[in-house]
Amino acid sequence: MNTNLFGERVVLMIPGPTELHPAVQRVLSTPIVAHYGPDWLPVYEEALKLAASIFKTNSEVFMMPTPGTVALETGVISLLEPGEKAVAVVNGFFSERLAEIGDHVGVNVVRVNAREGETVSPDKLDEVLKANADAKAVLAVQNETSTGVVNPVREYAKVANERDVLFILDAISSYGGVDLDFDGWGIDYCVGYANKCLGSIPGTVPVAVSGRAWDKLRNRRTKPASFFTNLNVWRRYIDEWKGIGHPYPTTISPHAVLCFKAAAQAALEEGLENRYQRHLRVAAAFRRSVRAMGLETLPSEAVASPTVTAIQLPAAVWKDAGKISQTMLKKHRIMIGGGIAALHGKILRIGHMCVTASTRYLVPTLAALRDSFNTVGLELNDGVETFMSEIAGKD
Repeated sequence: MNTNLFGERVVLMIPGPTELHPAVQRVLSTPIVAHYGPDWLPVYEEALKLAASIFKTNSEVFMMPTPGTVALETGVISLLEPGEKAVAVVNGFFSERLAEIGDHVGVNVVRVNAREGETVSPDKLDEVLKANADAKAVLAVQNETSTGVVNPVREYAKVANERDVLFILDAISSYGGVDLDFDGWGIDYCVGYANKCLGSIPGTVPVAVSGRAWDKLRNRRTKPASFFTNLNVWRRYIDEWKGIGHPYPTTISPHAVLCFKAAAQAALEEGLENRYQRHLRVAAAFRRSVRAMGLETLPSEAVASPTVTAIQLPAAVWKDAGKISQTMLKKHRIMIGGGIAALHGKILRIGHMCVTASTRYLVPTLAALRDSFNTVGLELNDGVETFMSEIAGKD
């Protein structure tokens, strides 16, 4: 059985990067432009306005030409001094990585943990903050792609605000695909991303910073021991070099910004609420289809991510996890993700973001999964009929 419906190219059904939005593909064929100057500045500022609309903020937004992790480190190293305490909400690989960033820059990180596939309750976070009254910030991830869990960050932000600590959020795999309200929820520092839910290319990272966070930075006792990941440096270039159309301390990729702009415009034209509901609807239908095939998903429905599904592998095929992924890739030309760290070899991860949160991409993925499991001796039921029925019933 060959379900290769996309030709010879590999289709990205991983938790990022994801397939490009058509508007982004059109931008990629345009000529190179300079990353500064009077003609460039209005283009860059329009991209910032679009980014702010997705963050839902009137606070300052800027772009970093980096991976998302560097933008997260910028927030931690700038807003927390060595020796200060932060509480990190940890329930997977990427939330642990955010905590590790704090460890590496000298922050006293107190972890509040949940098992893979579960979330830390807001009440538990509040208990930990009460017991650590000297904490200065909460670190959290909105969408933990290593386990397919979406965290209750609105409630976490409420707890952080009630305890008068900063709330630093990784929204890398949720920005543009999951509801986010920077101002309304009281977030202080948030990192979005271009080439996951927006379907753009890597190379530029939107960052939102609250007035309270800028005040914390100005009132530091010590200077951040960094240049590039120092918000003071970014502040200076935003203030002093904006006039020449270069409000950043380094070269940036104009095409990354132009592609981001096109992708953000497409998201806003779809309507953020419509887009969020599409991701929720398609993700729920996909998970139900996986279970109809005879497999289990890792998290409960109450905390399941709208942008990535974690499929539990039966113990009998743990040894064959790599073979299943390779069959998907080599035979069906569909790339999927595997488990990370403690879940290595125990789960598969399927991304459904931006254009891949659709029947066009998920129907072939379901058919290919059934065939790929068959190659390791596990007969599954058909999942396509369930998916189509679920989608039809929700339209």
